[in-house]
Amino acid sequence: KRWPRQWKIDLIEKTNPEWFELFRGTGW
Repeated sequence: KRWPRQWKIDLIEKTNPEWFELFRGTGW
């Protein structure tokens, strides 16, 4: 399994791609 917050990342990626890019840019 992946780290616990992975499901949050997946949820954000599906619901708000813009946020996902922001989180990736900040080092998530």
